Amino acid sequence: MLIARTLLSVLLAALSLHAQQNGAPATTNPYYVVFLRPNPARKPLSKADGERIQAAHMANIHKMADDGVLIAAGPFDDTPVTISGTFLFKVSSLESAQTIAAQDPTVVEGRNTVDVHVWLGPPAIGAEYFRQHKLDPKTPENMQAHPFCMLYRGTGWEEKPGMRDGLLTAHRRYVDQLRQQGKLGAAGETEAPDDLQGLVIFKPIALEEAQRLMNNDPAVQAGVLRVEYHQWWSADHVLPW
Repeated sequence: MLIARTLLSVLLAALSLHAQQNGAPATTNPYYVVFLRPNPARKPLSKADGERIQAAHMANIHKMADDGVLIAAGPFDDTPVTISGTFLFKVSSLESAQTIAAQDPTVVEGRNTVDVHVWLGPPAIGAEYFRQHKLDPKTPENMQAHPFCMLYRGTGWEEKPGMRDGLLTAHRRYVDQLRQQGKLGAAGETEAPDDLQGLVIFKPIALEEAQRLMNNDPAVQAGVLRVEYHQWWSADHVLPW
């Protein structure tokens, strides 16, 4: 564990230096991203029960935001549905994030399960949103769909170990370029117990355009990373870029 933490510290330092040299943000913040995934055991609901659970879910979202735990949330709009929605927490530990997420009414009622990861994202996610809504609670949400890219280890991760580090460096440089071009709302790497390596969240552009841009990523072209695409609905001013 100590070796892993040391290696992570070295990696983050290298990423910070690389970012400064390429005009990208020099720091990241640790967040906990929660994916609410449909429970395979969920059963059909009556309209009344569905409305009751949804109302309780929304009330819980507002409470978590008021408590300073939740800094972003929104549903996914995919067919077929593999993720119902996501929470982004600013809390002290992975265990705390898992405990809070498990208390959501959709989870308690057996509609969703929780999948939680540490995400090293850009600072100030949600800051402008909360500032504006504190000044004027009637500020419009203006929910829009953002292409939400989950980056996993691809087949080339193990097949091309000698090329992997160079391709990952090229990937980070490419993501920096997308940010500088004004394409991205946020991006960052994950600390995951599985093959999830990072998130790239676009501004509200067509999903096809996001797919075209990600297909030009050197690590994606080489198969070291593969992209899972989603559509995430988020309010204005949540993402910092």
